[in-house]
Amino acid sequence: MIRGGAFIFASLVALAALPALAANELRTGRQEPVLVSADEVQYDQDLGLTVAKGHVELDQGDDILLADAVTYNQRSDTVTASGHIALLQPTGDILFADFVELHDEMRDGFIKDVRLLLSDRSRLAGNTARRVAGVRTTIRRAVYSPCELCQDDPTRPPVWQIKAEEVVHDKELQLVEYHDAIMEIDGVPVFYAPYFSHPDPSVKRASGFLPPTMGYGNTLGFHATVPYYWDIAPDKDATIRPMITTSAGVVLGGEYRERFSNGYMVNDASIEAGGGSQSASLGNVGPSTGDVRWHFFGNGEWGLTDQTRAGYQIQRESDQTYMLRYHFTTPWNYLTTHLYGETFGPSSYGNISGLSYQSLSPLYGDSLEPIALPDALYTWTSEPDPLGGRWNLTGSALDLIHHTGPEVRRVSSGATWELPFNGLVGDRFTFLASLRTDAYSADHVALTPSTQPVTTEFGETLQLPTNVNTVSTLAARGFPQVALKWRYPWVRESDSTNVLIEPITAVVAAPKGGNPARIPDEDSQGFEFDESDLFLPNRLPGYDRVDGGQRVDYGIHGEVNRAAGQSFETLIGQSYAFQTTDIFPQGSGLGARFSDYVGRVAFSPDQFLTVFYRFRFDKSDFAARRQEAGTTFGPESLRISTSFIAIRPNVNTVTTSLPTGAQIAGSVTAQLTRYWALAFFDTRSIGGGGSTINSGVTATYHDDCFAVVTSVTQSGIRVGDVRPGVSVLLTLVFKNLGEIGQRVLSVGGT
Repeated sequence: MIRGGAFIFASLVALAALPALAANELRTGRQEPVLVSADEVQYDQDLGLTVAKGHVELDQGDDILLADAVTYNQRSDTVTASGHIALLQPTGDILFADFVELHDEMRDGFIKDVRLLLSDRSRLAGNTARRVAGVRTTIRRAVYSPCELCQDDPTRPPVWQIKAEEVVHDKELQLVEYHDAIMEIDGVPVFYAPYFSHPDPSVKRASGFLPPTMGYGNTLGFHATVPYYWDIAPDKDATIRPMITTSAGVVLGGEYRERFSNGYMVNDASIEAGGGSQSASLGNVGPSTGDVRWHFFGNGEWGLTDQTRAGYQIQRESDQTYMLRYHFTTPWNYLTTHLYGETFGPSSYGNISGLSYQSLSPLYGDSLEPIALPDALYTWTSEPDPLGGRWNLTGSALDLIHHTGPEVRRVSSGATWELPFNGLVGDRFTFLASLRTDAYSADHVALTPSTQPVTTEFGETLQLPTNVNTVSTLAARGFPQVALKWRYPWVRESDSTNVLIEPITAVVAAPKGGNPARIPDEDSQGFEFDESDLFLPNRLPGYDRVDGGQRVDYGIHGEVNRAAGQSFETLIGQSYAFQTTDIFPQGSGLGARFSDYVGRVAFSPDQFLTVFYRFRFDKSDFAARRQEAGTTFGPESLRISTSFIAIRPNVNTVTTSLPTGAQIAGSVTAQLTRYWALAFFDTRSIGGGGSTINSGVTATYHDDCFAVVTSVTQSGIRVGDVRPGVSVLLTLVFKNLGEIGQRVLSVGGT
């Protein structure tokens, strides 16, 4: 911001070396030629005066100095410039002044009526500016603002500006200091500071305090956070975030970042002592009073060679509500810790990992979550063979550990050959043959699993496993499978419309069974049948269960696309198995000979409306087992979105994570004027009385130099020591001064 004043002194230094201005190219201490042009040049050898008048222009490198008159007194070593002084700098900044006087080898000087237009169109003006010792510039009675002036009335105050009795720019410290500063908004003083400072524009990073946040809530009480940024080195920095609360202790948090020549790491952590609440009745929800609470989130990655890399992701917290209570950003369902190494080839990929999980559901403690160490995979794909088919070879290994539950060691290998080819009438076939082998060694396996019922806070009953009468087992399995998929696209094209109707059928054959009780099911439980699984040969996720038997999948896919932008797409289908099976979770939509009907519909009549609907209907009575729908309507200036989901969870499996019932969400965003925008959002459960999950309204004002974001939100989350509540958030953004965000009110919430 003060940098322009320094440049004008530096550019004028060329005159100190002039014996006369008769020459038009000079050399100075900057080792760059100075080109001088003027209407008139006078030199008085007796007085030691050199005077250039009329359209004086000094060019040195990318710096251009313009003035009406420039005088150099060789005896007093003084340079003066006057009249319409302008300095154009390579950074894009332009400095204007009425009078400049420099002396002592240009190390000291004076500028009158200084005005600076910065490259981002910010403006700085002052009555006078003085330079001391070549490194310190002081501007008296300065005004700074990044805001554009009103075109209709330029004399009207900008949206905001800072007035200071004195502004000091220290080039050695790279610091800009303000003394007796007042911030005005629309000409009204709103903030006074006897002193504040910030790094000068040449500094990208500097240590110092960041804008604070403040708030109030019934669980935290009054709380304030004052972050401090520490610029450790060009390749590393840290942010320290202490949070002080009146009702929930003190939280010390921070983030550390470092960049390496071949990678990076970012670690974020916090710790709190003495503010914990009493433990809840279900799961590892909260600590007892006085316990230490903490979180650690970190990730990093390093490129070892051109084809290998290694990295980590760590997500962990002391209990399941700590981050939610103290307003840390956190996933909803679970936290993942992942250590990995990868290798890439032209047609291959290898990975070896270590994985652990922390559930955020109050029903599941750490003892139910597995640790995979190692989990290794390698896959290779061949080039097309003479028939046009490709081979895909895979190998994997897993060592799975439970605190309570089975410990599983598995080695698997597989080979798949896939051949696409055309039929005789324009139809398209894909043939696939595969063979997979698995070998298992497991301990603490319950050959006859038993469960116990647990009622959740949502009122649903889940059957959690209890491991009794466990044994150690050895098992091996070979699983061959063949599949033939047929598609017959019927296409009609015109100048305005393309229509596609495509019947699809797949025949899949494999031995029935292949899932002995000696192989524990650890990675194939989370399954629910939908249209994305319809034509997959092996519909079950993971390795522990295989989709045996013979079946036929059939469905129809259709699309309509118009040149004007309208579109319609649908898929509906079903599976028929030649035998019944009990390998699929109860309520998943499979298991009987005929599966449930699954499908989707997407419709966009114009660019302002999009509708989609996904479904699973019962095969017997067409009752809706799963529904998901959404719409987006309106132009960018008025956008309305809604979504709906209704699920019947698989209540007899331990993987249930969704409550019984339905959920609806909606949002409206409106650009009211050029500067004002408004947004509403609401998410709530329906049925059984219903309840609000999250809702609120946000109002935003945004112009070229200033923004205000105000939001009022209501949370209906109740778990452990987190309670429902309403919060109001105000964020003020001043261009070039960073952001000032404050949670000014939180009523009833955290």
